[in-house]
Amino acid sequence: MQSKMFEWSIEEQEIARQALVQAYTRETEALMAEIREKATQITEISDIWDLHDYLSTKRYDIDGKYDERDLTPVFALAKLIKEGWLVLNDLTGLTAEKKAKISALAKMG
Repeated sequence: MQSKMFEWSIEEQEIARQALVQAYTRETEALMAEIREKATQITEISDIWDLHDYLSTKRYDIDGKYDERDLTPVFALAKLIKEGWLVLNDLTGLTAEKKAKISALAKMG
């Protein structure tokens, strides 16, 4: 049974890919809205450098999170659910076992 957890059908791979695209879109749209708000509060040059540092950190985080080369779907999807960028219903079509594992991982510490 454990090996089935790591076997992904073509359909499941596409569901995971679409979920990642959806989460990426949600996260980047939220970031753009946040940056628009932060930009209105710039009053000093130090605010610009702070915003730059914040954006650099966010870029590193987002680029790593959605890098498909190092992606383990169960863990990546669980992290995105935990962070609120996905909900379990976004994964309709995955096996009940995979959804249960993803849900359990999302609830962990």
